[in-house]
Parts: sequence; structure tokens; C-alpha cells
Amino acid sequence: MQRRLWLLTASLMCFSALLWVMWQPSPAVVANGGNRQFIPLIVKPATFTETFTGEPSRPQSWNPANWDVTVHSRDVNTWYQLEPMAAEHGADCAPAPATHTISAYEEAVYLCRNHLMTAIKASGYGMVYLTPDHLVDFSGGTATIRFDVSTLRTSLRDWIDIWISPYNDHLQLPLDMDVDLSGPPRNAVQVRMDLSGNYFDVVVYRNFQPTVIDGAPIPYERFLDPSPTRRDTFELQLSRTSVKFGMPAYNFYWVDTRIADLGWSQGVVQFGHHSYNPLKDCATCRPGTWHWDNVTISPSQPFTMIAANRRFVDRANPTVTLTAPAPANARLRFAGIGPNLQVRFDGGAWQAAQVQAHNTSYFKDEHFRSFWMPIPAGVTRIEFRGDRWWGGDWHARDISVWALP
Repeated sequence: MQRRLWLLTASLMCFSALLWVMWQPSPAVVANGGNRQFIPLIVKPATFTETFTGEPSRPQSWNPANWDVTVHSRDVNTWYQLEPMAAEHGADCAPAPATHTISAYEEAVYLCRNHLMTAIKASGYGMVYLTPDHLVDFSGGTATIRFDVSTLRTSLRDWIDIWISPYNDHLQLPLDMDVDLSGPPRNAVQVRMDLSGNYFDVVVYRNFQPTVIDGAPIPYERFLDPSPTRRDTFELQLSRTSVKFGMPAYNFYWVDTRIADLGWSQGVVQFGHHSYNPLKDCATCRPGTWHWDNVTISPSQPFTMIAANRRFVDRANPTVTLTAPAPANARLRFAGIGPNLQVRFDGGAWQAAQVQAHNTSYFKDEHFRSFWMPIPAGVTRIEFRGDRWWGGDWHARDISVWALP
């Protein structure tokens, strides 16, 4: 009995000592005036996977909470409705060569047969960007981005690319041409399909200055039969000091080289589909549909995306409501056009909308720009206003709020 009492007493003493140690202020707490500080939760890198699962009976518009879907068309007469085109998969999701007609912005990204399609026609310039809510993280070495995509290209003026850029440098609508938009991000790695053939180059941007890494000029039809229904795997391996891009199943890489240290190690991942007057000077060409599947980013870090309840705002409809309150340290993100764009949050004071850092040599009145600015925590309602420009009225679209953990 005495032994049992002694063990109980000893256990209580040890437990009390442990509690005392746990609640002692650290030197940092003492230095902070006694205010207790807690170590923040460390988010471990993980693999992001998207398989685009779904077998709808008809093409199903796709815009989930964990991806940002941005659809852009340059010409003013296409701001509310896209140019009609025959997009692949039939009205019942029958596979290519079956098609169905699309013209709404919401129809440009759609699901059929357990994979995703992007389809857009722009006689001026148009694009689709798909951005998951995970950063690629190569802080520990090499990270890998893989995706499956179809290989039938229906016009050399219709192509795909990938952008990797630091969170606070990325642009909602990056472009490496001056025919539209506002140029590339300040810092980025771009993998781009060549405009003269089915092969890829890499461009590294440092403070807006490009360094082009020419890929082997070998089009993929030399080692595969291009197909609208078969989706082949493409792979990007990226570290701070190396880049490698190709098709692992064929043991073929267009680029595999060392690079100067990027100076950053996490990035937003954007999958792009571009349309630049795809029928020009080509009687047999047609606007493209690209079929995507099995996206993986490893390792990756998650971040928060909050969507708005409307695709666009204008003078007639200037207000959006967020699907959730803005978290702390969040950023408002949208594409906009027109002078003197302003925003206000939850009916507060008007303030100038802040353009993301751009190379201003690309700026033109008739081009949309990427906006990126702080938004107070708790905001749910955002109102916009602006002035007319020589070609039309102000317009903003694809509005969302982002925040890091």
C-alpha cells in the first residue's frame, strides 16, 4: 500500500513539473513584455493531384473552389460572349471527332469522360489559364510537375504553355508578346510551345529580362502519332539551378540544363491555352481544344483561394460578393481595363486599385492588366468603379481573393 501511494505521489510530482515547464515563458516571451507566443503550424510539403473525375451526360462547365479559372478575350465585342466554335466532344460527351458548339465564357473549360477540356477561339487574342491552389515547392531540391494532355494541334496559332512564378510576382494574365495584355511577370520560368512546330522552349525571367533556353527543335510527331483522344504525359523538373522538360514515356526531353540560381524556390503554377487568330492564313486550320488530365505537383504547398459570385463587373453590375470572408494577409486578384479603376470593401472608402508589378513598356489602353492588392480580413463585398477609355468602358473579371497559410 505504501509503495502504491509513493508511486502515485511521484507521478503527480512529475506531471506537475511537466506542466510548470510547459507554461514557463520563453526568452522571446519575456522580451515581448510577457505576451505569450506560439510556434506557428508548419505545413509540410505534399503532392497535389487532380484527376478531373466526372462522367456527365453533357459537357459540364468546370470551375471548382480549388482552382482559379481565368478566361480572356481581347476584343471589346467578345467581353460578354466568346466567338462561337466547334469544341471537341459531342453534346452527349461523345469523343472526338464529335463536337459541340460553345460561345459562353463558362463553356470554355468543361468536363467530359473523366478529363478536362479547354477550348477557345479568338480572332484577336484569347487565352485560358488554369491555376491550382498549390504552389510548387522546390526549396528542398527538385520538384516535379506532371500533366497529361492531348497532342493534336489544329493550328500553329493555337498553343499551350506553363508559367511558374513567385506568389507575389505572378500575373493573372502573363504573356510574352505585345499583341495583348501587359507582358511577363517580374520573375518566372515559362515552358512554351513553339509557334513554328510541336516542340518546347524554356524562358527564365529575372527582373522582367528574358533568357531563352532553346529546346531541341524536334516536334513530338517524330516519335508519336498526334491524337485528340490519347493524352500523353509531359513533365517539368525544376530546381533553383536546373530545368528539365519533356515526355518521360518516350524518354525525350526538349530542355535539360543547369541555370543560374533563380533566387526563389516556390511558385504559382499556371497552365495556359492561347488562341491568336487560329484561322489566319490557313484554310485547313481550326480553333483548338486541348484535353487535360492527371495533374500532379510534388512537392507542393497549399494556399487559400476564395471566389467571387460573379465572373465580371462593369458599370451596370459593379459589385461582387465573396464565397467566404477574406482571411488575414489576403490579396485581391483580378484582371481589369480602364483608367482610374477603384475598389471599396464592405461599403468603405474608395481606393485606387493596385496593378501588379509589370514591365510598363507593354502597357496599352486597350489591354487588360493584372491587379493584385491587399484586402482587409473579414471583407465579403467588393465594389468597383472606373472611367471610360477610347475603345469602351471599364471592365473587370475573374475576381478572387488569395492568401498564404
